Amino acid sequence: MQTALSPGTPALRTRSRRLLVRQGLLERLDGPASRRCVVLRAPAGFGKSSLLLTWQRELVAADAGIAWLRLAELAESDLHFMTGLMSALAAIDSAIPRKAMAHAVPDALAMERMVIALVRGIAAHGRRVVLIVDDVHRAQSGLVLHALQLLVEYAPANLLCVFASQDELPMTLAHAPASKTVLELRHDDLRFSLQESIDYLGARLPRLDERAAAALHRLTEGWPALLRLASADVRRRRGVQSPLVHGVADPAPFAAYFEAHVFPRLSETQLRLLTFCAAATRFSAPLCADLAGEGFTPAACAGLLEPLVHEGLLSLVTETSETVAHERWWHMHPLLRSVLLARFETWPESRRLRVHATACQAFAIRGMHHQAVRHALAASNPETAGRLAERGAELLFSRGRMGEVIALVRQIDPGMLGDNANLALWIAWVELADYRLDDCTRSIGRLRGRPGALEPAMRYRLTLLDCLLAIRNDDNDALSRLLPELLAPPPAADEFALAGRRNVLTWLHLHRGEFDEARRIQRDQPAPRIDGEPVAGTLFGSLVGQCLVGLSYAVEGHMHRAERIYRQVLAEAQERGARCTEAARLTAQLLVEVLYEQQGPLAAARFMQEQLGTHDGLIPDTTLRMMIVANRARQAAGRWHEALEHLAQAGGFMRRFGMDRALACVLLEQQGIQLATGDVDAARESLREMEALHARHPGVGPGTLRRIADIVERARIRMAMHDGELPAALEKIERLSHHYQERGQVGLVASLQMLAAEVEHRLGRAEASRTRVCAALRLGHRLGLMQTLLSAHGNALPLILSAAAIPNLDPVLGFFIERIESLARSQPDARAEPPPVPRLRDDQRLTRLLTLREAEIAELLLQSLPNKKIALTLGLSLDTVKWHLKNIYLKLDAHGRSAVARRMRQELERDDGGRAS
Repeated sequence: MQTALSPGTPALRTRSRRLLVRQGLLERLDGPASRRCVVLRAPAGFGKSSLLLTWQRELVAADAGIAWLRLAELAESDLHFMTGLMSALAAIDSAIPRKAMAHAVPDALAMERMVIALVRGIAAHGRRVVLIVDDVHRAQSGLVLHALQLLVEYAPANLLCVFASQDELPMTLAHAPASKTVLELRHDDLRFSLQESIDYLGARLPRLDERAAAALHRLTEGWPALLRLASADVRRRRGVQSPLVHGVADPAPFAAYFEAHVFPRLSETQLRLLTFCAAATRFSAPLCADLAGEGFTPAACAGLLEPLVHEGLLSLVTETSETVAHERWWHMHPLLRSVLLARFETWPESRRLRVHATACQAFAIRGMHHQAVRHALAASNPETAGRLAERGAELLFSRGRMGEVIALVRQIDPGMLGDNANLALWIAWVELADYRLDDCTRSIGRLRGRPGALEPAMRYRLTLLDCLLAIRNDDNDALSRLLPELLAPPPAADEFALAGRRNVLTWLHLHRGEFDEARRIQRDQPAPRIDGEPVAGTLFGSLVGQCLVGLSYAVEGHMHRAERIYRQVLAEAQERGARCTEAARLTAQLLVEVLYEQQGPLAAARFMQEQLGTHDGLIPDTTLRMMIVANRARQAAGRWHEALEHLAQAGGFMRRFGMDRALACVLLEQQGIQLATGDVDAARESLREMEALHARHPGVGPGTLRRIADIVERARIRMAMHDGELPAALEKIERLSHHYQERGQVGLVASLQMLAAEVEHRLGRAEASRTRVCAALRLGHRLGLMQTLLSAHGNALPLILSAAAIPNLDPVLGFFIERIESLARSQPDARAEPPPVPRLRDDQRLTRLLTLREAEIAELLLQSLPNKKIALTLGLSLDTVKWHLKNIYLKLDAHGRSAVARRMRQELERDDGGRAS
């Protein structure tokens, strides 16, 4: 018997249409042979028909008969339904409906007789039959619904009924146990996953990168029809990027879809409530009642809004610090919200301001500080916003929720501070978090110039901020000057500030070379607790403290010990979840150095690219280590020119932020490449620049800046070796090794021993050279250093291999040599592919001149968005957007919106050109 499709089957009309094969859903649809019914229940646009079309291809290939009946294409009568059903089945086998035709009389008894005749005909047919009934929500007749119910109840073993509907199925399926014979897929099942969205967009927009595809996925929340409209909007904008690829919820491409397919399914009251609620990024039934005003109760609002969760229009918000536990909170689909916000903007201004003022009060009562401040600003009430931000920051800081403090205060314009010193302090914390270190320095200076402006507890927080600024600036000496203040907290100091002191002291002792003292602080001082709960995940928490303990071992060179601690911290941070993301990220950054030693620079750089994205570290140590690893990946791939360009960019970054110790390390790395490529004059110039850096810091005590002298000495050793001044080089190596040994930095001693071995080799002292190599190998094995030994100089591997020929060599050392050789041999294999290129914060970008909010607005100007739409997108008042624009024009020396957009576009083109080259 041939397999056939009924006339009007969608597959006949869309044979050439490219459909995304959703393998996971297809596997669920194929299911067990005992299944009798599949229900696809989702609003329009969730891809029900597309999924059935792709499944149909597999069913046809498996020799199943497909009968497809679309109720939307039939006149609303029982007779038309029966005729259509029999016609669809007759297309598979004309014998199936033959006996049923005698019962085509529209009454309940005749309908049951017809169904019985059909199921007997299907059973007699023998082969598998799949009956697809689309648009079941159109079925209004009780007889039609009765017939569909009976088809499922009476289905023979070879019949599968598939029902697609936009609404709840108007049938009970009561006699079919859902766990065994019925599969139901709802809108959440039918959403595209992130990978499916990327695949779908990749087929339609081949030039779209994954970052932009992910932004479109987040905006559409995987709603297939909206994803299709988004891709069409991106494709039609010739020469101008759609704001959608930047995650901006532009309503224009979607308004018609919602007007045609979503809003008609809502009652007028539901639509009105949603428009009120669109003003808020999240809402509950009581908040909705507050916004809607008199005549609405929380219970009534809940009854109207709760069903919309099943429509995919609302999603439940999991409990966070920005919700209230005893209320059920929702957020709106971002594109639906953007369309409704456009409606909201057409309301009279007085009405909109009243809604925002009500929302501000409602969120403030609930302790939802971020939302309250946002609505105060939208209500054109900056004084209230400042007061709420100050109060919220105080509460959040004392509870250890520093990330939320930053997000809260970022909303406040510095121009509205006035004489509010407390708010000025919180703004300074934001400046530090945004890496606007110059602004932060000026803010701290202004606050220190007003001795009585801050209460003792706030002033201690200022001291703590000053310490963190010194850490970010890699200025251990400035931190030492702050030490007396840090060690004398006032009685009113809060627990979170004291927790911060613990980690700051650890960092200080670590960089003074007082490693045991750094570890003792974390071991012996009580772990920080707030309200009885441990402070774990923030930069002031115990997990970051343990990371610093691991770093103390890494600075010494004990990579085995450092790795054990990093792995333990990472496991605990991941187990604790979102509250520990800072600790997890810092640990991953520190693990880069471990991977470098064990697997080489290319593997470590690939980890950075895949797991971290950039080498902007949370502390200077991680920034420096990741930058060097990324650079050595280029060197390992033989890309010397790229490596030098990368170092030049990194050097600009270090100079911009006054990180002299890190800059000296960059120059040392640069000198090594210059000598390796034969550019001796450039290498001498790099040495002179290092010596000038050293001269800027004469007589410094132990700390980060003291290491500049050591770096200069290593550069001089390199130049002496290049110039053939071998005895002088050996003398310098011995002296510097002694200093490192005294300070406990034995990892660097291993590297210097390899340099000494090369000098001995050039002097013709083979035995002395092998002795030096063995000493370096013993130290490297004990500490967990392999790549450090290989990278000591260009001839390191042959010297290491020569040690393998020593008679009666310790088998442990022999095996260690084999491991190093294997690591070295793996490097050339990777040269066929370009090394990963992590990004560094570029100090030449225009946006470095702007605050975070100003940069967001400047980027939106690229999309030619009007001020009102920018305000809508960022949740700001129109006046606030105008205030920021004035600052942008001043800082960029641009006269008007088009000038800003032109400069931003030129910068993007320059960046794209740099990447392309």
